[in-house]
Amino acid sequence: MTDIVRGGVAPGFEAVRSAFEDLFSSGAETGASVAAHVGGALVVDLWGGWADAARTRPWEPGTLSTVFSAGKPVAAMAVLRRIADGRIDLDAPIATYWKAFPHPSATVRHALSHQAGLPAARSAATAAAPLPPAGGDPHPGSAAFPLPDISEILDSSRFAAAIAATPLEWEPGTAFGEHALTYGTILGEILLGATGETVGEVVRTFGLDVHFGLSTADGARCAEVEHATPDWPERQLSGHGELWSRALGPVELLATDVVNGPLWRTGELPAVNCHATARGLAAFYEALPRLLPAPLLTEALGPQAVGVDRLLEEDATWTLGWRRDGSWFGMGGIGGSSAGHDESLGYSLAYVTRRLGDHGRGDTMYDTLEAILRG
Repeated sequence: MTDIVRGGVAPGFEAVRSAFEDLFSSGAETGASVAAHVGGALVVDLWGGWADAARTRPWEPGTLSTVFSAGKPVAAMAVLRRIADGRIDLDAPIATYWKAFPHPSATVRHALSHQAGLPAARSAATAAAPLPPAGGDPHPGSAAFPLPDISEILDSSRFAAAIAATPLEWEPGTAFGEHALTYGTILGEILLGATGETVGEVVRTFGLDVHFGLSTADGARCAEVEHATPDWPERQLSGHGELWSRALGPVELLATDVVNGPLWRTGELPAVNCHATARGLAAFYEALPRLLPAPLLTEALGPQAVGVDRLLEEDATWTLGWRRDGSWFGMGGIGGSSAGHDESLGYSLAYVTRRLGDHGRGDTMYDTLEAILRG
């Protein structure tokens, strides 16, 4: 498979290349890239497969793909940068900056750490209706909780209005749950109100190949995503709790014509529509000390919410933008892309794919790299 996988690895990291090649030879992967830094040096820089479903465009070093929630920390950094320069107060109410936000007890810190109480949004057309009582009928599409449609979600101002019109799931700061689709829009409204900037505009100042809102030129190097199985979108919403199915929005949002469409690529839905290369996403983790002053970076990476995540229905630790697991912090995205940094082993790794499936492929990259580093 050497004709399918290109790029290189530093001496001693050949097993990562072999594992990456195996993903293509087994059929698990059709187009992806992986990059890793160890001790500050780029030791893995590989790409392979195709950038389109017709298999006419080989994946290149600069091929971008949507990475879904793996981009949440990048969106968080846009706000953290403005906290660093004093234009946003971490513990100020969200309503200080987003004047239309009706929940005065929710703070910027709550928003960054998934504690704001708004993990799911209803269509703004139902603003007056309260959430149903326990044992009621809050399932997606019900009269009590009609979901926003695709056009509402992909319009930044309309989706923000829908979020603001949605009753709280819990009092901010008293519980937490991943704000799967609402996270970036809440942060975006804070940023816009404080500085007049969008998340994408601030991210462009990082000087990294990660993006919210692609230009025409960047759109031309974007991979075309595909589903690993025909029923992949439906399976993402099944087998979890009802909050999960409400928070992920309508299943149509995961359709290939939406995720490959112009509104997804050129607009800003900063919880999920980051487009990146593996090089760019791994470099983001290497750049953290450059992007934030040390005291704020230490606070940002420290635990903020610990316990059972109401959306994920499992134990989780959230920081100000990252999920933490021991010495590792980072974020995975629905479909299989992932990026993070391990403080103990001293690596940053990013895996970017266009084939929307499970996380086994990226996990293999982490496991292989960690086995090398542990000797």
